[in-house]
Amino acid sequence: MNLFKEQGVRDYAAAAAQIPVIDYGPYFAGEPGALDRLVPQLRHACENVGFFYVSGHGVPDPVIDAAFAASRRFHALPMDEKLALRLNEWNIGYLPMNASVQGASTVHKATRPNQNESFFISHDRAPDHPEVVAKVPLRGCNQWPPSLPDIRPPMVTYFKTLGAMCDKMLPAFAVALDMPPDTFAPLFAGDGHHNLRFLHYPPQDPDEDNLFGQAPHTDNSFMTALARTDVPGLAVRLPPNGPNGGEWFPPPIIEGTFLINLGNMMRRFSNDRFLSTPHGVLNESGADRYSIAYFHSPNPNSTIQCLPSCVSADNPAKYAPTVYRELVLEFYRANYFHQKGHKSSASEMVQAAE
Repeated sequence: MNLFKEQGVRDYAAAAAQIPVIDYGPYFAGEPGALDRLVPQLRHACENVGFFYVSGHGVPDPVIDAAFAASRRFHALPMDEKLALRLNEWNIGYLPMNASVQGASTVHKATRPNQNESFFISHDRAPDHPEVVAKVPLRGCNQWPPSLPDIRPPMVTYFKTLGAMCDKMLPAFAVALDMPPDTFAPLFAGDGHHNLRFLHYPPQDPDEDNLFGQAPHTDNSFMTALARTDVPGLAVRLPPNGPNGGEWFPPPIIEGTFLINLGNMMRRFSNDRFLSTPHGVLNESGADRYSIAYFHSPNPNSTIQCLPSCVSADNPAKYAPTVYRELVLEFYRANYFHQKGHKSSASEMVQAAE
């Protein structure tokens, strides 16, 4: 029996109501008093749910639509063209089916690989960028299919647009944690560790046991902004102390919003005050499912440590200060076969994808 089915929530409407919709429009527009009105809503969502919808985000629909169109075109390429761009040591490029497992997850013991294919991009650095030339970890070049040069502009535009949106959200998170608004900004300076993942989930056999499009997990980012089509599949586990606590439910798609979830870095900064909520994907719709996940995280050189406002004599820090690069590389080694010495030749990847 599948985990989501075993723990399926009965009242979806009541469960969905727990994920708040927060209008960032006035705050992004700089309206007087908007930050003070926003922070209590944000703090409640982060402390009690770990997910929230952002409305009033200002990202134009054509930017989103063009990114989805580019994603579909990429995933429709012949397998040999995609495998020529397979995920490299910087975790940029194409990840085929059966090439990742949720090995770092403490939510669920994954025994079978994830049933999705993904195309990852990051900052669109030139080959002569100093960090690229020096082969600095996590600072590589994007890989692009030669036969589809026109997908690069809409994908890069989406990457930059989502990055600007998330940067504008940082001050409110800091104030929600009782810190000055500019607390997080220096940690994201100089090209934060941002990644964009264009996901394709083929239909799954509903009778397969312990097989997921993406097995239950928490993200390793600071925050994630998710755009989805109308094909269902995402499931979120409700907080254990709320209504329907600990059960899984599919969050509805709300037009004009991004679904935001906090990652493990936010949990570390907040000393577990803010939640990093488990979620996963099971595509039993019978249709192909596409989504775009944007991961916004600090510069790899940044030190991740509990904020002063989140520790006290009665509540000491649960996490030791750690350079973010080390946390990312540890996560990659646990989740991606190519990062941990797993056999992943082109021929084996073709067989896995087929």
